[in-house]
Amino acid sequence: MATITIRLKDETRDRIAEAAESQGVLLSDYIRGALETHLALEPSGDIGTDRSEIGEEISLEPFQRKVLQLLHRNLLATMGGLEDSYYDHAEEVRALKVLENGFAGEYSKEFVDINDPMTRAECELVWDIFDMFRVIQASVSQLGKDGWNEVKVGNARRYGSFGGFDFNDSDEARLANYAEFLVKNDRWTEQIEAFSRTNGGGNSHSRMLPTYLAMLRVFKPIWRQNIRGGLSVGLLSVEDVERILLASPGAKFEGE
Repeated sequence: MATITIRLKDETRDRIAEAAESQGVLLSDYIRGALETHLALEPSGDIGTDRSEIGEEISLEPFQRKVLQLLHRNLLATMGGLEDSYYDHAEEVRALKVLENGFAGEYSKEFVDINDPMTRAECELVWDIFDMFRVIQASVSQLGKDGWNEVKVGNARRYGSFGGFDFNDSDEARLANYAEFLVKNDRWTEQIEAFSRTNGGGNSHSRMLPTYLAMLRVFKPIWRQNIRGGLSVGLLSVEDVERILLASPGAKFEGE
């Protein structure tokens, strides 16, 4: 196994150490797992079909995002498609007064509707999570209508299904917002039910990211090996599915 030496700021090193300790893993294992998580899955068949094309990462400043936002709003308004929720007459008048008079202390209010950007790595993490559950679901469906009964893990269907994100966790809430955006824009549409009202709109009410990361650390090497071996697209063996589900905290094997 190759060894790589990297330099980190003390603050970054301390944050990684705290995260590793909280998960009860070695620092090196945590870093290795984090790096693997952010590597893109090798596209094959359905995997990768809902992902954006890989290209140069574009970074936009808040001012640039605001200008583009207003241009799109103007286009919608021109075509009669701007929702009422996007227009507040009093607020628009206030903004004009601020800009006309150069009230610099009020400028920040112009950007209250511009959220912190999600990095490419965060977006790819959501793609990876959705792709993992797509493969698991496809693999189990190939076993027949009683496929989940073939998986010897307690509550296999629950562990093998996307369970949303915790809206009370700031990091997971950001991922949830993007995940819902993807599904409602016709990508990974098989997850539409996860964001239904009956499922709390995708709110898991408990942190799910550690579980997804643990599953991804098992899933990714298995999937890459399957691709290299030329196995059927989208299929994992029952044993592979069991290994992935057992990475979830609390999952237990119920075989003979």
